[in-house]
Amino acid sequence: MKVLYNTNTFVIFAGFAILQILLTGLIDLGPLFFICVYPLFLLTLPLDFSTNRLMLWAFAMGLVIDYFSNSILGINSAASLVMVLGQPWLFKLIYRKGDMENQLRPGLRELGIRRFSAYIALNLLIHHIALTALESFGFAHFLQTLPRVLISLIVNTLLILVIEYGVFYKDYR
Repeated sequence: MKVLYNTNTFVIFAGFAILQILLTGLIDLGPLFFICVYPLFLLTLPLDFSTNRLMLWAFAMGLVIDYFSNSILGINSAASLVMVLGQPWLFKLIYRKGDMENQLRPGLRELGIRRFSAYIALNLLIHHIALTALESFGFAHFLQTLPRVLISLIVNTLLILVIEYGVFYKDYR
């Protein structure tokens, strides 16, 4: 039986949780924008993780973010779970067979800038739509929340690409 986590995964989990909590606590850019960098942790977990393990990590990350950012308890967990459920399908759409055979995690170096950007943006789109739909209790006000989703999607995709490039691949440059 595989272990649910290892020390490295837990340290990265804690680092992303702290980063997300600090960013949302220090930066408030109004109602049309929200910072969301913690999905990078979920989207770059090792490829051999089962869907159940991914869902447990997504639930835990979302719950930690909800608790420490004083948001509605469970809203980030639900959005993370929706994103993680679609992640394997989107990953199969983006990468070609054989590209990731010997790789541990899907990242910028493994996928390249175009495919990794598409992978992040599509998953963030799912996450942001789920998050705003849960916040507004449905899709009745979707046109009013669409600018928030799009602005947050663009800014968070760029922010996640900078974090991935700067933190995980210092020697990549």
